Amino acid sequence: MILVRILLISLIVYLIIRSFIKHGQESDSDRPLGKSDGDGKPETRKISKSVGEYVDYEELKEDNK
Repeated sequence: MILVRILLISLIVYLIIRSFIKHGQESDSDRPLGKSDGDGKPETRKISKSVGEYVDYEELKEDNK
């Protein structure tokens, strides 16, 4: 019974500590993407170049004469 109690308490402590760590990481990632920490380099691409580029799709109506 004591072992179960120790396991539950340690699980609760672990979850609380993990939530504080995740909260600290989220506040660091909330910065705007265009702003970097003074190095002046642009952000790296999140999508690889092999995916292709975005093309705006516009449907054309054809006249049937």
